[in-house]
Amino acid sequence: REEKMKIIEGFKERDRCARSVFSHNGLSYELIPEYGNFPNEFEFSMYSGGCCDKEDNLFLMCRDTEHPVVMLDARGNYVKSFGKGLFQEVHSLCVTMNDTLLCVDTGLHVIRELTKDGGWIRDLGNLGIPSDSGFEKDVWRRMQRRGKIVPTDVLFDKGWSFWAGVQTIRRAAPPFNRPTGVCMGPAGDIFVSDGYGNAAVHRFSKDGTLLKTWGGPGDEPGRFYVPHSLWVDKLNRVWVGDREANSVHVFDENGEVLAYMSENLYQPTGIWADDTYVYIAERGGGLTIASMDMEIVAQLGFYNSPIRAHGMCGNSKGELFLMPLSTYDRHFLMKLVPLK
Repeated sequence: REEKMKIIEGFKERDRCARSVFSHNGLSYELIPEYGNFPNEFEFSMYSGGCCDKEDNLFLMCRDTEHPVVMLDARGNYVKSFGKGLFQEVHSLCVTMNDTLLCVDTGLHVIRELTKDGGWIRDLGNLGIPSDSGFEKDVWRRMQRRGKIVPTDVLFDKGWSFWAGVQTIRRAAPPFNRPTGVCMGPAGDIFVSDGYGNAAVHRFSKDGTLLKTWGGPGDEPGRFYVPHSLWVDKLNRVWVGDREANSVHVFDENGEVLAYMSENLYQPTGIWADDTYVYIAERGGGLTIASMDMEIVAQLGFYNSPIRAHGMCGNSKGELFLMPLSTYDRHFLMKLVPLK
C-alpha cells in the first residue's frame, strides 16, 4: 500500500507565488506580503515606521534595540544597521532635504537627528523629560489598585491601559510627551505629531526653534485623541492622522483647519504623499488615497484586510511600504506595487 500511496506536495514558494491585488476606482496595487532581504538575525524583527531617500533607499525604525535603524537599498537588500545605544523606543522617521534622518524616540521624548551613517547631530526636545500635558501613563493600574472603575481581579490589559492614559491628557503641552511622527515640509520647517502622551502638533524652524503648537484633547476638527502620524504635502499642508479618533485633519502651516475626515476610515496610522496623491494607511486594514484637491480618490481594502499598517512610506515609483508592527502577526514589512 505504501508503494502505491501518492505524496501530494504544494508549492514551496506559495507565499511569494500567490497574487493578492487590491483595487478601487481605477487604482490597483499588488500586495507583496514579505519584502526585503535581511540577514537571519532579523527574522523576527518588527518595524514601526520608515522613509525613503532620493535614491529610494529605505530606512526603517526597528524594535530590535541592537539594530534600531535599518537601511535597505532600492532593491530591498540589507545594507546596514546603526543607532545602537541612541534610542529607547523608536517609532518613526523621515529623511530631510539635507539628507539626514529625523528619528522619533517615543520613550526618550525627543526627535534625534542622525547622519545616514548613524552619527548624532542634535536633539529636538528635552532628553528623557516629558512635557506636562496631564498624561498619566499608569493610571489604569492605579485605578485597579484603588478599586476605582477597573475590577481588581482582571488581568492587565495593555490596550485598555493605553486608552485610560490617553483620557488623562488635559492640554496641548509643549514638546514632547511621547511623540509619534515627524516630517520636514518643503520650506524646511519641521512638524511633529506628539500623540502618545500629548495631544498636539508642533512646528519648528529649520534651526530647531519652536514656532507654534496647536491641538488639545478632543474629538473634533483641530483637536486630537492620538495624533499618530503626519505628513506635509507639496503645498505645505499638514495632514495628521488621529488613530483613536479615527480621523484625518488637514492644516495650513499655522494650524488652521482646512479639511477634516472622520467617516469610512479604519484608524489612520501612517501618512505619506507624492506629487499626485496623499496616502493614508489604516491599522484596521485599509489604504485611503486622496488627491491634492483634498478629495478621496480611492479606498483599498476592507475591515481587517491584510493591508494593515502601523507605519507607511513610499518611493519615487509610487510603491508603498507597510510596517504592520503587531497588527498583523508574522508579516513585518510588506509592499504595495501599483499596477498599470
